[in-house]
This record gives sequence, C-alpha cells and structure tokens, in this order.
Amino acid sequence: MYLTKEEEKMLNGEYGWAISKALKVIVSIGESLDAEKLINISHAHISGVSYGNIGEPGRKLIKEFADSGVKFSVKATVNPIGYDTMDYDSMPFTKIDRTYLKGQEDILMSLKKMGANLTLSCTPYYLPEVNYIEKGSSVAWGESNAVVYGNSVLGLKTNREGGPISLMAAITGKIYYYGLHIEENRIPNTRYVIRRPDDYELNEVRVGIIGEILSKLHNNEKPPFLDEYLNNDTLVKELSASLGAAGNIAMIVIKGITPQKIDENKLKETVIIDYNDIKIREEEIKPSEVPDIIYFGCPHANKDEIEKIANQLKNIENVKSQIIITTSREQISKVRKEVLSMLKEKNVRLIGDTCLIVSPFGYKGLSIATNSYKAYFYLSKKGMNVSLISIDSLKEVLKS
Repeated sequence: MYLTKEEEKMLNGEYGWAISKALKVIVSIGESLDAEKLINISHAHISGVSYGNIGEPGRKLIKEFADSGVKFSVKATVNPIGYDTMDYDSMPFTKIDRTYLKGQEDILMSLKKMGANLTLSCTPYYLPEVNYIEKGSSVAWGESNAVVYGNSVLGLKTNREGGPISLMAAITGKIYYYGLHIEENRIPNTRYVIRRPDDYELNEVRVGIIGEILSKLHNNEKPPFLDEYLNNDTLVKELSASLGAAGNIAMIVIKGITPQKIDENKLKETVIIDYNDIKIREEEIKPSEVPDIIYFGCPHANKDEIEKIANQLKNIENVKSQIIITTSREQISKVRKEVLSMLKEKNVRLIGDTCLIVSPFGYKGLSIATNSYKAYFYLSKKGMNVSLISIDSLKEVLKS
C-alpha cells in the first residue's frame, strides 16, 4: 500500500502510540483488501459501544486509547448503548446491574475524553452536524442502517465498517481506499422493479420484506437499482435497516432519491419482484394475537414517527400492550410537549440512548410486534416471538 510521508510518520509512532496503533490496524486491513492507498475521512460514526456487546475487552481497549491522551482527528458520533442514561430502569423486563452500568459509563467517559459527541443514536443522518458534510465525502460509519442510508440518500461514501474500525478511523482521520469509496463501485448494473397494482401501497413492513428479498436475490458487488417510488423517509430508513440486517448490501440506488446520476440504459439486467411474494411473507410474520409489547424505533424513531404513533393512540382506551419507542435525545427534544404528555398518559415508554437490540432485553416469554424488519431479524435470533406491523395498523392491532 502506498503511504504518504505524513502517513508513514503516523505509522512509525512520531505522533504517538495511539495513532500508530490505530493506523496499523487500518493499514493491515487495507492491505488484506488490496487497497492501493489511504484516504481522508470527514466524519466517523462509532458503533459497537454497548457494554453488552463489547464487554471488558472492548472497554479496556477504548480506555487505553483515551488514557493515552489521543483526540479524535475528525468529528465523531456514537451509536446507542445498553440503557437510557436518564433512567436506567426505563426498559421493561430488563435489569441493568452495577457491573454493566460501570462498564458502560467507562466506555462513554473514554469516548467523550477523546472528543466524541455522545449522540447515542443509530440514526446519525438526522443530526444537524451531518447535514454539513459535503456530498461525495468519504466517512467511516459503523451501524449497518446508517451506512446504507448515508450512501444511498446523503451521497456520502462509506463501507460497512465494524465498531473497532470506525474507532480507529476517528483517531487517525484515515480509511482504506476500497469498495464504496471508489466511484465506479457505486454504479449499479441490475434494476429491480416491484410489480404491484396501484392500490397496493408500500409501508414499513413491506419495504422491510423487499429488503429481505433483495438481500437474497442480489449477488454482485455493485449496488442494486430500485426502480420504485418511496414517498416518505420512514420507508427509506426501514429499507436501509432491512438491507443491513438481512445481508451485506451497503448501498442501494433508489430512483428519485439517491443523488447520483445513473444512465439507466447501461443497466444490464432487470429483475421483477412480484407483490404476491411480499404478501405471502407479510402474512407469515403478522401478529396472531394482541402482542405483549409493541416496539417502534429500530432504527431510532424520528419526531414525525413519534407524533404519528401518538395520533394512532389518541382515541384508544385501555391499551393492553406495552408500547416502547426508542429514539435519540435530539429527536425527543423536537417532539411537542402535548404529545409527550399524551404518550405518558398512555403508558408509552419513550426511551432514549438505547434500543431493544443492544440493551440486555431478552425476555423470551413475550410476544413482540414491531414495524422494523431489523428488530424482527435480531430479536427472532434471540428466540423471541416477533411479528411485524406498520404504524398505520397500530390502532387496528390494539382493537383486535
């Protein structure tokens, strides 16, 4: 791999142990991928920060970097952790013990010491600071849904980096020139068309299933081209999350949304996805009873989604299911006070900083309904009984 003189100094320890160690990791991986060089990044989103996921080895590594005095070279945001920092006991059926709490607090203190913005959200694309990143810029993002959304909607360039790599990239300000950082690798050659009647509207559940189908059908390194109109951001977000959970697709070119000029005449193949296949899968994973828990916010819910959920609940009395919404502090701050009061009256748990997937939540005897294919995918793997519903069907589910 070609390194500049500055990068050689970094690697050789002239800027300290931490930068040298972090760059050695990036160079080693880059060389294994035959990357020709390193490139600068403008932002890092660090995933893998939940103590439940990385445990003592992860805590010690991050603390070791922080104690060295190194600071992040670029702006860095941080993924959710295992609990709500303002109410440790807010997640139902979840116990946070002292060891977990201490380990998580150490991780947060270390990240803050290095200069991270402790956003604790899996939707960095909603943060004001990300709006200032120039389209076409290279970033190093962990968190699979954010990677797909960043590439596909914001026009940023990132591969699907693991937590440790996004951490090393934040320290060095560098990443290997590989994959989706290379312009030609972002140009699709396969078009996917959803064959559906006009009255078959797409919702979060259906786009999640489309993501599952695409992950099975698409087997080349170029991003798929989706020739389908997605009329709101929730659909785009849930499709991004589904692609990230069900497979390894890190970018999708969506007609009318992805800020990238595509010559559709150069697409080599067209694949039809029939809506009947979506309907069959939707039927398989719909609730068979009123669920114990209804969960929204994976990826984190935005202000509009929170208010839409509240509107669905407005005229329903005696809600039997425990409704949980996970989101970021930044989005909670935007929700109207009357909406927050109404959610509290309905015993809806609006929880910040975490989500069911990265928290110690794991009660297997409960039935859970969610609008998130990602939550369905990961909670099912934990042995839980999970079904899919859209926000628009919430009222119907609760009244059944």
